Amino acid sequence: MIFLLLLLFADAQTPLQGIWALRAGRETATVPAVMGASLYFRAGMSSSEEISINDLLSGIEGGDISMIVPLTALLVSEGRIDLAEIYWERKGLDLPATRNALLAALVWFGRYELYQTVALNPAVPPDMEGTIHSNQCGAVCAIGWMTTREDGLFHGEELVSPADIQILSRFFPGVNPDMRYLPADSLDCMFRTSTGSHL
Repeated sequence: MIFLLLLLFADAQTPLQGIWALRAGRETATVPAVMGASLYFRAGMSSSEEISINDLLSGIEGGDISMIVPLTALLVSEGRIDLAEIYWERKGLDLPATRNALLAALVWFGRYELYQTVALNPAVPPDMEGTIHSNQCGAVCAIGWMTTREDGLFHGEELVSPADIQILSRFFPGVNPDMRYLPADSLDCMFRTSTGSHL
């Protein structure tokens, strides 16, 4: 299904032409045209502004499901086909969790285990300094529930990867190690199952 998107982005058009071409079923809209058209009506944003994946995800999380099309288009244009397929199939529902979302869930559901480690002031990844869960992030990494990336940064904006899931599954029986991504809406249930004795 996702490969049909590649056929949709062939010739350059204005943003509004691009979105109407898609609605009419014509295969002539470009990635920038679709992105600009979908975002054209957002408050304080012009159709010529550069849009990031995080901007699009924020729109989707805010309930704007129309962001799925430009998000998928952008991911396809970057060659991230697997991720584009996930977002396209989910249609804005139960989106994949970011590492920050996973961290927040671990901070809450693992709070009793984290308490003593946080008190030891573990090293905090540089990109997490000054954030709401900075000390807890250091504790989560010290315990081993999550790890930093190869560059030593946490990269909370990234999606939870299959490698992250494999690590989690060693500690939490509610996490299926074979999942390609963690559904954000399932984190609550997943950790209630794993840490139910503590709640």
